Amino acid sequence: MEFGVIALKLEFGWFCMYKSILRAEEKEISAALLREVEALEPAARPLARHVIEAGGKRIRPLLTVLMGKALGCGDPLLYALAAGIELLHGATLMHDDVLDVAETRRGAPAAHTVFGAGRAILAGDVLLAACMRIMLRSRKFDIIDSVALAAAQTAAGEVEEMDNLRNVRLDFDGYMRIIIGKTARLVSCACEIGAMLAGAAAERIGDAAAFGLELGIAFQLVDDALDVAPESVTGKPVGGDLREGKFTLLAQFYLEGLPQTERGHFLRGFSQGSFSEAELRELVSRMRACGCAERLRALAGEHLLKAGRHLERLPAGREKDTLGFLLNYIKERDH
Repeated sequence: MEFGVIALKLEFGWFCMYKSILRAEEKEISAALLREVEALEPAARPLARHVIEAGGKRIRPLLTVLMGKALGCGDPLLYALAAGIELLHGATLMHDDVLDVAETRRGAPAAHTVFGAGRAILAGDVLLAACMRIMLRSRKFDIIDSVALAAAQTAAGEVEEMDNLRNVRLDFDGYMRIIIGKTARLVSCACEIGAMLAGAAAERIGDAAAFGLELGIAFQLVDDALDVAPESVTGKPVGGDLREGKFTLLAQFYLEGLPQTERGHFLRGFSQGSFSEAELRELVSRMRACGCAERLRALAGEHLLKAGRHLERLPAGREKDTLGFLLNYIKERDH
């Protein structure tokens, strides 16, 4: 048998093992989530179920569990904390969909389209409060403070993004500040609280938080790159960020490569939101062809390398290896 075939079989074997570990953890996390949802106030349960049962990648709670176990946590409360992080994430999604007037979420009707905007906002508040009550069970002020700070930073990141809609003067640093706030801080927190519950040393808690921050940045960079991926691949309408007026790094890279004679038309159309559907489709096609998405993925790769360096400092074990597998998944994901 050729070496390449052997290597491929070994790689497939590792892939299956990591997927098996993730499926087992997802099952435990889902069970914990259902318990927490059923403990909510009755009026909020249908909306919470609507959001939670839509599924999703469960990246944040998986990171909490894997990081905690990688650092020796055997406390069953770990799954409750992971569920709490997912409830907080669910709250942000409910609020985002109202603000963005989004019709769907993960292929299902957005909560506000089913229950109304007011109920969705209030149910999101219930999920946020439920998350904080779960964190209180740890009796660890550092965990409570980490989650409260992450919630505030996530909201602040969303506010800053709203402040910069259709702002074609937004630069690289401004964009990075937005994605760190709205996405990466909560991912960092998910890792950090797992390490905190494990009672890890301050240095390892710092590595856990830094690992999550870099992974979260990479996750959002790839997400923005996927804005021009075919809907048949992602399951989401193409050009959503363009329509909403988000001047992401994808748009910034595209603008850099435009001839001077074409820049004025793009800047006017973007800042005024005046592109027709035909123009938007053409823009998506041109962005896809010019390699802008690949540049974003390359930048995401740099942040994943930084995350990997922090991961190297953790104790050896299958959870650490599975976290490494997730890094590769983030880089290659297509939906």
